[in-house]
Amino acid sequence: MQHAHRDAIVIGAGISGLVCAYRLKRLGLDVSLIEKSSRVGGVIQSERVDGYLIERGPNSSQGGEELLDLVNELEINDELVEGDPKAPAYVYFAGKLHPVPSGPVAFLKSRLLSFSGKLRILKEPFVPVRRDTSEESVASFARRRIGHEAAERLVAPFVSGIYAGDAEQLSVQAAFPRLANLEIGSGGLFRGMFNKAREARRARKNASAVLDKAAPTRRRLCSFRSGMAFLPKTLASRLGEDLLTDCDGLQIARSNSKAFLVEFERSGKHHSFHCNHLIVATPAGVASKLLASISDELSGELAEINYPPLAILSLAYDEAAIDTRLDGFGFLVPPGEHLNILGCVWNSSLFEGRAPAGKCLVTVFVGGARNPELARLADADLVATAHLELRKALGITSDPHAVAITRYERSIPQYNLGHAKRVSRIECLLEGTPGLSLIGNYLHGVSTGDCIKEADRMAELTSKALVSRR
Repeated sequence: MQHAHRDAIVIGAGISGLVCAYRLKRLGLDVSLIEKSSRVGGVIQSERVDGYLIERGPNSSQGGEELLDLVNELEINDELVEGDPKAPAYVYFAGKLHPVPSGPVAFLKSRLLSFSGKLRILKEPFVPVRRDTSEESVASFARRRIGHEAAERLVAPFVSGIYAGDAEQLSVQAAFPRLANLEIGSGGLFRGMFNKAREARRARKNASAVLDKAAPTRRRLCSFRSGMAFLPKTLASRLGEDLLTDCDGLQIARSNSKAFLVEFERSGKHHSFHCNHLIVATPAGVASKLLASISDELSGELAEINYPPLAILSLAYDEAAIDTRLDGFGFLVPPGEHLNILGCVWNSSLFEGRAPAGKCLVTVFVGGARNPELARLADADLVATAHLELRKALGITSDPHAVAITRYERSIPQYNLGHAKRVSRIECLLEGTPGLSLIGNYLHGVSTGDCIKEADRMAELTSKALVSRR
């Protein structure tokens, strides 16, 4: 049987796979991107429903270097929209919304923490360094370094906002390695941040001539005029015929010690590709099944990564029916408040064009690692539950219009205790399987920026490896 040849094949057209395949193509490699679905973007889905622009996955992305560089390269800057950098985020505590302190004065005035809670944070530089080398939960790390109040009211809700996770279970070494490294490398969070700020000042001084000409790095919430899905759709268009969607019955095998055979059905025809490098960019569970024929051990490690169920509700209200001024990002809920929702994003306040005039669009998250069963409630029960709690938090006086409900039985990968060691084992197994790579949000960060950064890195490594074999 004749097999078409490719330098590299990427499986999975989520943001990781799309960026990696696009970068490989730009590097001059013959690459194909294979996707089971008829669409691209994975969980990044934007849709117009009843005049509202809803997001079924990420609502925005931090405007970090990786994203902005990609936007510049794709020449889609005109489509980029940015949220107000001063827009506050809130935490719902003791029946009220409290803005997250954004500076020393706001910190001192905040009622989110008691006087003793604030004092405990200020004692952080004097907390001894933990000598145990085992992984520690985010909650334990936060309680130890900055106290119980800050751990419960600041850290835990933001863990839910990022991972839909449980701070008592997430590993700080895996989920927030920079925090763990600040303690190890500098003896504490404040000392570490002070040292980094001092190093940054020195770097600016030493490179002032260059930096004077460079635009400052922006770190603010970004999206696109037509929603987050504009980015994966743009990448797909640049790949052209090298992107193959609607691929069924995908099977992977070793064709020899240095190459792989990828077979699938598409449009009623059997396709067979021989490639020198294979990059699997699917969720961990899918990768586990695909790679079972390659490595039982690798497949087993991937299967152990947990993804909790999550329900995402897009709800609309009349502006006049909301007593609270929606002037920020939204709010998150600490576990101790015992609410059913994890948090709420104020979409129409963040970006223009998300809702018709006179209407507000919000996104509510239910389930996750803290309350997985709630994500499986019937639609009517989900809406009633979310509305009841939004009414308390925002002072809403009318019923919602349920624009859309999106359910993920497997949502965001959980970097739970033991994850850092699992990733190390996975990487060791990959070293023993030449020509095979994995990328995805279950390895080195769950954000869009993390995925772009890792996909860029993997494309560079793949290109160098293939060139060295020639």
